[in-house]
Amino acid sequence: MKRLFCLLLAVLMMAAVLASCSPADDGNDEKEEDRGAIIPVYLSADISNFDPATANLDDASTKIFGLIYEGLYKYDENGKVVNAQASSLKVLDNPDKNYYAIEINLKTTYWSDGTQVQASDYIFAWKRIIQPGFRGEAASLLFDIKNARACNSGELSIDDLGVTDSTITTLHIEFEGPTDYDKFCEYLASPYLVPLRENVIYKVEKDWSTNPTILVTNGPFCVRTATWDSGKLSKMIIERNMYYMRNVKKDKLDKYVTPFRFYIDCSGDAAAAEAQFAAGNLAYISEFPLSKRAEYASKAEVVDTLSVMSVLFNTTKAPLDKAENRLALSKALDRTKIAEILNFAKPAGGIIADKVFENGYSKNAKSFREVGGNLVDAKAASGLPKVSGSITLAVRDTEADKAVGEYIAETWGALGLKVTVKEYGFKKYQDVNEYDLIQDKYIELYESGEFDAILIDYTMFCTDAFANLASFAKDFAGGFIDMTVPSDDYSNAPHVCGYDSEEYNAKIEEAYAEKDPAKRAAILHEAEKILMTDMPIVPLVQLQNAFIADTSNFKNKDKKCLNYYGFEALSKVEVSDREKYTFGEEEQK
Repeated sequence: MKRLFCLLLAVLMMAAVLASCSPADDGNDEKEEDRGAIIPVYLSADISNFDPATANLDDASTKIFGLIYEGLYKYDENGKVVNAQASSLKVLDNPDKNYYAIEINLKTTYWSDGTQVQASDYIFAWKRIIQPGFRGEAASLLFDIKNARACNSGELSIDDLGVTDSTITTLHIEFEGPTDYDKFCEYLASPYLVPLRENVIYKVEKDWSTNPTILVTNGPFCVRTATWDSGKLSKMIIERNMYYMRNVKKDKLDKYVTPFRFYIDCSGDAAAAEAQFAAGNLAYISEFPLSKRAEYASKAEVVDTLSVMSVLFNTTKAPLDKAENRLALSKALDRTKIAEILNFAKPAGGIIADKVFENGYSKNAKSFREVGGNLVDAKAASGLPKVSGSITLAVRDTEADKAVGEYIAETWGALGLKVTVKEYGFKKYQDVNEYDLIQDKYIELYESGEFDAILIDYTMFCTDAFANLASFAKDFAGGFIDMTVPSDDYSNAPHVCGYDSEEYNAKIEEAYAEKDPAKRAAILHEAEKILMTDMPIVPLVQLQNAFIADTSNFKNKDKKCLNYYGFEALSKVEVSDREKYTFGEEEQK
């Protein structure tokens, strides 16, 4: 009996020891381990669409995208390309056999649902952009890959694209010919070439990225909750991706990402958020009401983004079908006035943003804008010809966009053009499988091409001028091709605005073929001059991102809260007093 009792006692003691050891071994028991802080912040105006393919149209989305997605490479604070989810690159060139290829090995990391990020996820995302049935304006970033252009034009199947996964974490990329691999990696650092999961996107017919229960992300954070009331975003919770770069059996929860959650109350507007910050109820704010921006200008940290607020014309509709009318409308605008309206902005000198390089990053690198000079004037011109007719200017339903839209309407009205400003927002609905989804009416209008003029935040695809200019050339536009017609009738679609200039198309083709970096840059300057003469898109101001933090409580171990793109970089943020801020019990769970 004593032996049996001793045996039972030993078993119980061993079970207790194992139980006490399991959280440390597992590293994933959030009840035992400190989860980290829940930090109330205010980042942007309404955003519902987390699809990287359309993120270049809305500056607000960039504030979230840098937190939730990550590609193979990224730009450091100076714009230099550094490894992100790529661990190594091997060159496999064999010129004697006209064979040019590289292998990129991935680090071991996971999606926010615990599934490993695989090479096939990059392949799927890139094929999605290139396939001719999809409007992928970043497609030209990938055109050096073997068969990419032929796949984009419908001449070859998308399965002929020269990218394969030789192992679960190895991308094998074959090229058309000799390739500048440093430049290609600069392209791969684009936030629009991040991986996507095929089995996630095809859960619903469309709007897959608007439901947090469907959405999975591979960056430091994931979107845990997005609550909508009457077509307006009322609350968003961005939570640590506990699988990001982490060995869940060994690493602590906060090894790579310090905060547990960012709680964003969107029930009010930017003015309400600013009042909450002033009252000490927010730790960080990077979206300010127009009425308060001048006040915060001297207090906030301000960073240029790679986004140029612009008006895109439908060049197939009168009176915007005439280049002279478009040019007159551009010259009528006072860009210093628009910068004053927004405060965190400065007059644009062209369609290419200041932080785009002339020829790649170096310590003394010049910007494309610095070398090319300003192609549009900051001040309005006088004595311009009249432009008769009437158009509708589409804008997002935000305070800033509406204010700029009203200024444009008034200015163009003085030239004789009647302009109606129409706001586009969001609509909540359920699909046939009862998923709650959000219809972004603004994006739908843009993709349909049925607008007269539309105000967009034209965010650069990368830090090289080529792709940002090439999207306006017919064979580089990544435009939608109707695949239901016979293959003999396939024709590359022009940019969604309808712009199709033989001179411009030839200039972009020339730049694509040119291998000498200096000569290539010179050709691209010529291309921008053509674009700014034909003026299918009117650059207004280069946008800036500004933030202010509760410095008594809010600290960032990475020091920089905004990266080179102007994206939020908050994975190493912490607060010293977690009890300072109060919000609902639900968010504390």
